[in-house]
Amino acid sequence: MTSEQAAQLLRTFVSALERRNRRDANAAAFALLEGNPPLGKNWHSIAKVMQTNGEYTAANDAMARYVAHYPADPQARFLQAAMLAQTGQLERAQETMGHVPFGVPTPSGHHYIRGTIAVNMGQMEESERQLLAALDIDPQLGQAMLSLSAARKRTAGDPVGDRILAAETAMAGAPALERAHYHYAAGRVHFDRKEPDAAFRHFATGAALVRTWRPHDAKADVRDAAQCRDGFDRAFVDRVNAGVSIDTSAPIFVTGLPRSGTTLVEQILVSHSAVTGGEEMGRMAVVQRDLPGSGGAGLASYLAAGGHADDLAALYIHLGQERFGKQGRFVDKALNTSRFMGLIAALLPQAPIIWLRRDPVDCAWSAFRTYFLQGLDWSWDLADIAQHFALEDELFRHWTALFPDRILVVDYEELVRHPDDHIRRILAHCRLPEEPQVFRPHETRRVVSTASVMQVREPINTAAIGISDIYRTHLTPFIAQYQALRVGVPSTS
Repeated sequence: MTSEQAAQLLRTFVSALERRNRRDANAAAFALLEGNPPLGKNWHSIAKVMQTNGEYTAANDAMARYVAHYPADPQARFLQAAMLAQTGQLERAQETMGHVPFGVPTPSGHHYIRGTIAVNMGQMEESERQLLAALDIDPQLGQAMLSLSAARKRTAGDPVGDRILAAETAMAGAPALERAHYHYAAGRVHFDRKEPDAAFRHFATGAALVRTWRPHDAKADVRDAAQCRDGFDRAFVDRVNAGVSIDTSAPIFVTGLPRSGTTLVEQILVSHSAVTGGEEMGRMAVVQRDLPGSGGAGLASYLAAGGHADDLAALYIHLGQERFGKQGRFVDKALNTSRFMGLIAALLPQAPIIWLRRDPVDCAWSAFRTYFLQGLDWSWDLADIAQHFALEDELFRHWTALFPDRILVVDYEELVRHPDDHIRRILAHCRLPEEPQVFRPHETRRVVSTASVMQVREPINTAAIGISDIYRTHLTPFIAQYQALRVGVPSTS
């Protein structure tokens, strides 16, 4: 490839980004990867775009080109390790970090990155060693405390938990982000020790901090909940289904409110030999970017202009296989699945859907005490949680009435009380034969990067039922608002 050809492709790539044209951007990036011109730091930019577009193979190939261009730069190797971790290749990320000199990106940051990778891989002893080393260097690293609090229960007498709680005074002068992380970590320790007043105080303090830079747009949430279902009636979905000729049975969708038991069902399914993996993929958002509008009208316009349902279905399948490989089935546990249910039903007619339901107060408390890395900005305020839950209830009623044959509803409390019966229901719905290991999902070792990293490694149990009971006084704002919204009483807030 000549330098002029490379420059032209790079201009095409940038132009496509400005036009928000995913297909043209991908085509230019693939051509550049094939030609392998010396693009220097541009390879890093290309890698980030490919990651956003769900093209994980291309993203890591571009990062490899970046490292090859700067072989003596340890920062380039570190960025490569970060990309590998972000695209789910934690074993390769861990190996790559082993070649990154200590001190990159910073001494504490080096330990922290290695510690968080170890947490997600289930290497708890190694994760504690690395995260505690990070804290020894930077005692105000709230992120490290948050990871330590999630790695295992910090019941009374646990020295790590004691260290976290003892840091409160010293954390008063830390940057706001580290203080927020700290309060979620301290709240988790008090939660593990069944100290409700102290636990709630820390969670509420952390949430108030995060809310200042990640505010929730309640009006946008309401608007999105309405737009996502517009135009998706059963007749339209059936017509689109008739135009899908490819096999769409690979994905299995598991949805429900955050902390409603979706990770447990994902773990059950991933324990099956026919399922290669699962995570919060969120790739239907990439598919929707190819449509001229939202809702059923956007899909109808795309098809009327000569677009093919097969192309959109194939794109989603491809993005799933980019993450989990071309063999076997995979689980998409994206938290926004309810907002893409119309597209899923229309474009992926063979994909089963499982919708988890859990006691709303337990679920609200679990969401409020969880620090979510991205999205879910409604979780910082109890009244916002109530409004979002009410919107999701409405979507649940709408979609299950429209697609009762496609959606299996699973009650979390019944699942953990009678796991064998409900696991059989789940397997039958997904057209998977019974296998003994799926009834012991905690024995399946895999990467888990959600807030349920610890719970999935425990046997199925009923400990989380009624988990909000001793916090009900603190949760009054949620309970009152949620009940008012359910009966249609206007909010006074």
